[in-house]
Amino acid sequence: MHWVTLDQGNSSLKWCVWEGLPRRRAAISQRGRWVEEDIEAGLLELWSHLALMDEVQALYCGVVGAERAEFVRACWERASKSAAWEESRGMMAVQCEEPERVGMDRRFAAEGAHALVGSCVVVDAGTAVTVDAVGRGPVFLGGAIAPGPEVLASALASAGAQLFSVDPKPGVRALGQTTAEALEAGISVGFAGACARLVLEVAEEAGLGEAPVVVTGGARSFLDREGLFGGRSVHAFADLVHLGLLTAAGVAAELQEDAWPRK
Repeated sequence: MHWVTLDQGNSSLKWCVWEGLPRRRAAISQRGRWVEEDIEAGLLELWSHLALMDEVQALYCGVVGAERAEFVRACWERASKSAAWEESRGMMAVQCEEPERVGMDRRFAAEGAHALVGSCVVVDAGTAVTVDAVGRGPVFLGGAIAPGPEVLASALASAGAQLFSVDPKPGVRALGQTTAEALEAGISVGFAGACARLVLEVAEEAGLGEAPVVVTGGARSFLDREGLFGGRSVHAFADLVHLGLLTAAGVAAELQEDAWPRK
């Protein structure tokens, strides 16, 4: 059995192919990322390899509108000749006032994180950063949403006549000695500091004490700072949402953990 997990975000669609073997947990055999204009061609190419495999099922989640989500589904059906497709709502209980409005990427990241470490705080850093509490049960307890590094850079560039756009980089020092360095510092160091404070307060308000932090997302390298989250244990995974999709489907899977911190 093979599964294709599809995670459609604001700027790209990320995908993983998982292989299930008898008496073993499913594991990733391929992964990739497509920008919007490459999705249809990418799925056609991917299916040219999947067509030789045994039963294949697609598991999809997205934070985009219904029209863009339907486009991906239609591309999958054309490429695969209507192989199985599922848009799961997840299995985890959601303790929020409007559970139906919680982004599916947040819910599946929580599913994956709980499967790996139990109760925790999940930090998913991308276009936006989400910091969410996952309690026993498991249950999604809510959290915070803040701008990611690229959004911060764009906002600064448009906010003042003397400011300009910079390409944010992780790991820069706080003491910028040019305007460009000062902007980079405000974005990189400020973003990491905001995430650290959100983890502290989200955990405290959720009653999670010194629960571990699980980090994911394309901008997670901005959080690769020794001691950023105090004494909490930190676990980093590239494909956490994808694991959550499989977990919600009742599939036991394994995921390679990043070395953290990497410096």
